[in-house]
Amino acid sequence: MQNSIFTLELPTINTNNQLDEVMKLYSKYDPYFIASGCIKDRKEKFDKLWQKFRPYADTHFLSQVKTNFHQRTWEMYVGNILLEKNLSIASNNEGPDFVVNDNFYVECIASTKGEAGKPDSVPPMYVAKKTSEMIVQDVPVDKMILRITQALKDKAIDQYEKWKTKVWFDSNKPFIIAINTGDLEYPQDYLGIPLVIKALFGLQFLQINQDGYSTYSWRTAIKKGDGVPVTYFANENFNFVSGIIYSDKTVLNHPEPIGNDCIFVNNPFAKNEVNNSFIKLMKNWKVERNATGINLQKNY
Repeated sequence: MQNSIFTLELPTINTNNQLDEVMKLYSKYDPYFIASGCIKDRKEKFDKLWQKFRPYADTHFLSQVKTNFHQRTWEMYVGNILLEKNLSIASNNEGPDFVVNDNFYVECIASTKGEAGKPDSVPPMYVAKKTSEMIVQDVPVDKMILRITQALKDKAIDQYEKWKTKVWFDSNKPFIIAINTGDLEYPQDYLGIPLVIKALFGLQFLQINQDGYSTYSWRTAIKKGDGVPVTYFANENFNFVSGIIYSDKTVLNHPEPIGNDCIFVNNPFAKNEVNNSFIKLMKNWKVERNATGINLQKNY
């Protein structure tokens, strides 16, 4: 298979003007793909990940990465993490992205900003070029949460419903969704609470009473039409999803060691629980049910 993830003969560029010219020549491709193939250090970073992942890539990977670069490189990155953790992975053209150790599934999705102008789309982050141009800008938290819930709907509901009827799919195996929100750009961790926790359990604002005791306000949905649930892991409605692997960093900006940007969140209502030995391979939020509700423990 191809030694580089970049199958087009792209020139190495040194200026933004040069990049603009190349973009015009390859306008039908993902700009992220073109820029990454033209900038030397970017290309090397992605190709390093590709070298380890390519034996496991499906037959559509190299064609689809040209037009859906963020999504497919996130899948490649997750594959690298699993291999780095000494897990075995298998990938087919149909079904979840990975079967891991032959006993659980991982499906990857990279959230996007959404269609510009739509009520739930995330607006581009304003970056001032000069001090005089700096402005106060709100962080669109609810819109970013909606992008996560949309990703969950696409994978947790729509895809799973299709797969569970297939003879090759074992509904008794844990099903994990790997979500990346790096494309949303804005800061996504507030007071130590990742955005995905707010999307899964409905946590909202930090509250401190007169005695200094702190807690979080809670909600079940974000207003949009009939309401979009933000309690995927707070009840049994989505018990077929066993857990979430989550990163708010783009693959380009991933840290070393690889996977150090990822956290794992288990579903306390899962019908197929994820083994603790896997959970401990990553930074994690361990979630347990108790007599009074749900307990979330941050382990990193």
